[in-house]
Amino acid sequence: MKLATLKNGGRDGRLVIVSRDLTRYTDASFLSSHLQAALDDWDRIAPHLAAVSESLDHGAVPSERFHEHDAM
Repeated sequence: MKLATLKNGGRDGRLVIVSRDLTRYTDASFLSSHLQAALDDWDRIAPHLAAVSESLDHGAVPSERFHEHDAM
């Protein structure tokens, strides 16, 4: 599972999950508003993030092209 924070004009950015090959991402803000919040509640959030990550790698969730320059 690869997590990233995309620039959104805010201090903490938007949490996304990035595909294993680093080419696609899907939004994860419905699980946690930002990365620090996910880390703070890791035991509860991690299984959900992992499930979405697996779905992303199988093409089962909406995704967009990942560009490293958009990450914080």
